[in-house]
Amino acid sequence: MCKTWQWLLALVACFYCNTLFAQVSLGLDIRGVDAELEKNVRLYLSLEQQKESPLLTEGRIKRLHTKAPQEIANALKPYGYYRPEISSELTRSDAGQWRATYTIDKGPPLPVAEFRLQLGGELQQDPAFLKLIGDLPLQEGGVFNHAQYESIKSNLARLAAERGYFRARFVEKQVEIDLNTYEARVRLHYEGGPRYRFGEVSLQQDVLEPQLLQRYIPFNQGDPYNLNQVIDLQHALNDTDYFSRVEVSPGEVEETAREVPINVKLIPRKPHRYTLGLGYGTDTGARARFGWEMPRLNESGHRLNTDVGVSEIGYSLGVRYRIPVLDPRTDQLIYSAGVVNEETDTSESTLHTLGVALNQSRGQWRESIALNYQQEEFVVAGDRGDSTLLIPGVDWSRTWGREFVHVLDGLRFDIEFRGASEKLMSDTDFFQVQGGLKGITSLGSNYRLIARGRLGSTRTDEFNQLPSSVRFFAGGSQSVRGYAFQSLGPVDDSGRVVGGKHLMTGSIELERSLGGKWGVAVFYDAGNAIDDFDDKLERGAGFGLRWKSPIGPVRIDVASALTEPGKPWRLHINIGPDL
Repeated sequence: MCKTWQWLLALVACFYCNTLFAQVSLGLDIRGVDAELEKNVRLYLSLEQQKESPLLTEGRIKRLHTKAPQEIANALKPYGYYRPEISSELTRSDAGQWRATYTIDKGPPLPVAEFRLQLGGELQQDPAFLKLIGDLPLQEGGVFNHAQYESIKSNLARLAAERGYFRARFVEKQVEIDLNTYEARVRLHYEGGPRYRFGEVSLQQDVLEPQLLQRYIPFNQGDPYNLNQVIDLQHALNDTDYFSRVEVSPGEVEETAREVPINVKLIPRKPHRYTLGLGYGTDTGARARFGWEMPRLNESGHRLNTDVGVSEIGYSLGVRYRIPVLDPRTDQLIYSAGVVNEETDTSESTLHTLGVALNQSRGQWRESIALNYQQEEFVVAGDRGDSTLLIPGVDWSRTWGREFVHVLDGLRFDIEFRGASEKLMSDTDFFQVQGGLKGITSLGSNYRLIARGRLGSTRTDEFNQLPSSVRFFAGGSQSVRGYAFQSLGPVDDSGRVVGGKHLMTGSIELERSLGGKWGVAVFYDAGNAIDDFDDKLERGAGFGLRWKSPIGPVRIDVASALTEPGKPWRLHINIGPDL
């Protein structure tokens, strides 16, 4: 008998457990509000938070449903809606599915009848604070929003900390909400106190001369403190490539002097760095490159770079000795020497060079003033010779945009002038100018339109004496696709390309992203190396595949030479940054 009762109790317990813990299905519909408000309403709703709970029962659903209108009303208050009308409905389908529906009429938004923000002390003349308060999200006559109110307070405190107002505080921060008159009044009074100054910069290092490092510091002792300038110093030292680790941090504030000392700790890089690269491009064929760099030869910050390259069309060897000058963050004096051997379908050349260049920034522009001495043995069609030229030159370039490797919207412009004279250690006279423009713009979220163009012109009375490195050629993956590398230009009587006095090329390309790192493109190119600007331009068109690599897009194109008999197709492979 006892065992019978035990069995009956166990069956009853199992029945109630299954009933108590059975999963209840619940859906919620919220109507009448936009996506942002709906998201906040769901955060406040207990039903939303517990609808997946295994402990949710029918009784609990009904109790939470009763609380829901008040929770919804509380969710709307931070956005300025204090008089909502909420209708609720709870239904159960024949299949046991519960559904709670809430239809919301937000009612009128709470207007800001008074908004007063007062800055005290030096804040009244600080341009950063004047800019901040000139574009506040809350204004008198607008709609009160509690999140915007908190944002104003946090932005004031953040900016004060960034700009050295370490004693800044709110003398008054008050929001009055009068539901009888249905209006809000906001009063803020932020007192800045004294602004602290930069103190001494302590350099903990034995890498570079202190005088050189001082030129990287964008502020002087006694200047008003600005955290952004501390960050700029961190970035400037990291970008030098002299150091494996850079630590820049504000020190203990000196209250009596109201100064913030800056501590800089620098760990040097290894004295040698080696690079090895293998690749393939249809302009060069298979190629390999080896580089050796000494990033810091001495305490004056001098560097030495050596690189050797080999490809199917030739080889190169180059050495560059770089010295930081003027503003060492951007300006360098570069001594260089090298030899380049190149054999294309149209020319053969062995070029030896010695040069010096001053590279510097002028605002947003990059400037390079150079003087190069070169000796070249060349064969171009029927022209064979040995050339000696001393070539002074200058070029300017500028890039607009936030990214240069994978660009959504950007623009790059460059222009170069160079020449030589028989009166200055040269075999012949010439003057040359060339420039290029490339622009990229996004069309929606999946498309980019890419356009580029390049123009060049040479003035000389002895074109046949010019070596191949100074003549213009066209064709190839960065010129007119569908044609071999440097295969386009004026020809001699036997039909061999001799190069041109002028250059004119252009391209338009539409690229579509396939999601992730892949994309496809269609393009149309036109251009040629010419002797007269009314000469014929060759045309090519095709399609390609794109893949985003860490160093720039990999471009695999198939192009048809539209102006060639039979319109033959050619494969082009290229890799590199967009701008």
